[in-house]
Amino acid sequence: MKSLKNLSLLIVSLVLFCSFSIKDSPSYVGKWKGKDKGDIGYLTLTKDGYALFEFDGQIMGGKSFTRDGTEASMHYEVEKKENYYHIDFIVKKVEDKETLGTLEGIFKMNSESQMVLALGFDGSARPTNFETDQITLNKID
Repeated sequence: MKSLKNLSLLIVSLVLFCSFSIKDSPSYVGKWKGKDKGDIGYLTLTKDGYALFEFDGQIMGGKSFTRDGTEASMHYEVEKKENYYHIDFIVKKVEDKETLGTLEGIFKMNSESQMVLALGFDGSARPTNFETDQITLNKID
């Protein structure tokens, strides 16, 4: 009887332990490197929802940066679609969280270490495909 009780306790413990697994970060979280028209740039998507763009040594985004003399932050939101993701890069004032601008895009994961990103620049609508204005990014961190 005692061994049956111990076995039951062990099984219950294993079930509880396995049901509380640690959630890994999505594969798109990390630092990405891409080349566009000969220029190398970086995109970092953090676990806590911040985004940073880096071109020619200049960094835009993250928890705090200056945009047109205003302290701002840039975060991102991702929505899973059937074969790709929607991504929005949202710039807000740090002071009062007023939205200063949004850059809409789509991306797909070719693998855990390669992403194709298409963005709607200059206030244009979110791209609907990867045929134009797309860049292939490789994960470096």
